[in-house]
Amino acid sequence: MQNYDKDLEAQAFEEFQRELEARFKAEGTPSNFMKNIVALSAINFRLAKAVYDLKSNTKFDVFAGKTNLDINIINTELNEPIYTNAPAEHTQAMIEKFSDEYALYPSLFFFGLGNGNFYTKLLQNQTHEKIIVFEPEIEIIFITFNLCDFGADIFHERFIVVHPDYYRDGHIELICHYDAVASNIRNYNFHIYSDYYAKNYGQITQKINNKIIESSSKMVLNMGNDAHDNLLGIKHVVANMPHIYNGYQLKDIIDLNIGKNKTAIIASTGPSLNKQIELLRKVAPHALILIPDASYHVLKINGIKPDFVATMERVEKTSEFFQSEPSQFDDGIIFMAASLTHPKTALNLKDRNRCYAHRPIRFEFILKDDIPFMCKGPSSAHFALDMALRLKCERIIFIGQDLAFAKDGSSHAKGNIFENYIKEDGTITINPNARQRPQTAIAYGGEGEVKTTDVWNFFRGYFESMMEPAHYDYKFKVYNATEGGARIHGTIEKPFSELVDEILAENSIKEIIKPMPINPQDAKDQIKRQKELVEDLIRYGVEKQRLCEELFKKISKAVENANKEIERGKEPYYPKFYELKERIDRFKNNLKNDEIFDRVYYHVANNFCVHQEMEFGELMVRPERTKSDKDKKIFEYVRQHGYYFFSLAGMMEATRDTMNESLQSWDEEFKL
Repeated sequence: MQNYDKDLEAQAFEEFQRELEARFKAEGTPSNFMKNIVALSAINFRLAKAVYDLKSNTKFDVFAGKTNLDINIINTELNEPIYTNAPAEHTQAMIEKFSDEYALYPSLFFFGLGNGNFYTKLLQNQTHEKIIVFEPEIEIIFITFNLCDFGADIFHERFIVVHPDYYRDGHIELICHYDAVASNIRNYNFHIYSDYYAKNYGQITQKINNKIIESSSKMVLNMGNDAHDNLLGIKHVVANMPHIYNGYQLKDIIDLNIGKNKTAIIASTGPSLNKQIELLRKVAPHALILIPDASYHVLKINGIKPDFVATMERVEKTSEFFQSEPSQFDDGIIFMAASLTHPKTALNLKDRNRCYAHRPIRFEFILKDDIPFMCKGPSSAHFALDMALRLKCERIIFIGQDLAFAKDGSSHAKGNIFENYIKEDGTITINPNARQRPQTAIAYGGEGEVKTTDVWNFFRGYFESMMEPAHYDYKFKVYNATEGGARIHGTIEKPFSELVDEILAENSIKEIIKPMPINPQDAKDQIKRQKELVEDLIRYGVEKQRLCEELFKKISKAVENANKEIERGKEPYYPKFYELKERIDRFKNNLKNDEIFDRVYYHVANNFCVHQEMEFGELMVRPERTKSDKDKKIFEYVRQHGYYFFSLAGMMEATRDTMNESLQSWDEEFKL
């Protein structure tokens, strides 16, 4: 993990801004270079400063022709030009190609800036909402910034210039989440600007291309597995409300304990956990111990009491971790559950010290309560890390976080109630119909590889994204003391024994302050308010479903009549479909800007809607070389929306039924 000092970074940014302001005033009329640098400094000041600090070219020379379009750039080390043919001819050919084939694309990705002239022309097409260009040479950015004025488009993040050394993975993920990029992701293509770039930067190009594909795939995956999965989440949140607003409140726990403890140990249930048990027992009085639910039984049989146990799965099988009756061992442990956990898990935790967190997904946001948003990662171990970060622990230590099979083929620590439930071929022993894909990963320590699965690699990727120091407002270090399994990039690998010695030498005792449980009457009032809210959401759904069904009927009738005309050998009345397209787009835009629809009903339908929008995106970027091309495209756009609104209405009905069913499941004592 790179060292990061937020204060120093902020100070450097302010100093650079003052320097730019002074030069801007001194110039009077700002140059292209200064307009570009000032705009870029607001987006990526580290890259802007690197370009600004470049005083002269050492690797590239500029050769001007008769016109501004005829500017070539020569790599003097390789004695190779960026443009093999005349620069003006290359630029004109690119303009013609993209004006014909890509004129309707909302987003485009390129590798290579060249002399910049092509992009000034491309930006004139306002349909291109995002143009992303990766340029591997600071000197070429410097040259291009002197030649062309991109200032306004850079500032508004319409023209995004990225250098491979001055971006983090999170930057690529952010780019992929722009609406213009996400809706156009099926049309994604990484355009190499010229043969020069293809020849000299092949490995860099491939690496960036793979990262964009990985980030866009992750974005789609984060939309939710399917409607059933998201419905299950709503069902559980509503069913769990009587538990969520009782007992401890997680916000109170965080407020009372923030900054109280320097060290947090996250003990996961990988095969290596067993060898760390005695050291964990030794250090337990001096460090917070946070564990995912799967480690609960392992620590319990070893007599080591954790401070926090995190659980967040929607599946009923997870409830078995807590199926035993509460005992003296549980006294003092705080059990943290996601609000969408399986209701049987909530029931099993009822007589323990429990609190709840919301996952940062749509439906939970509509509840507008004081429950913190956590659990953003895909596993309970990520939830535990969330808590350690929220408590501002400066030293966070992973143990048992193998995310890989041990040498003997075991998948989990001995004592886990689901011990070895994953085989090396990816088979899930407790569910023979489920399977994970075998993969490999870099081993802990960096030497060799270990056997893992696609799911574990997915988990590891989330841990690595959480290591980004710039995401947090305090200094911390994350150590991986697993001493086995897969390497987690961004963590500091260090033996657990050495870390334990450091902790013991500090001679501090951990402290946990527990708040008072919520007052029973306050809990009852909150539950009543949430019940009324859910009932309002159901009534809202009835009205919006009716509008969806009405639009579906109009589309169906228009398409049916058009098909009859086509069968008679006549052209359909296309103006009708232009009118319907306007109505469709207006209705969808209204839904998009409607908070209740977005948080509740789109939450269920979003995976379906996203994939449908991708199909619409594929259709709508097709070139319109003739009026007939456009007519037929609009007709097809409207026709496809018949299925869209029919399905959307069905999902809205299923969402309403699910919320109703969950309200009916409440215990009699909570019937309000």
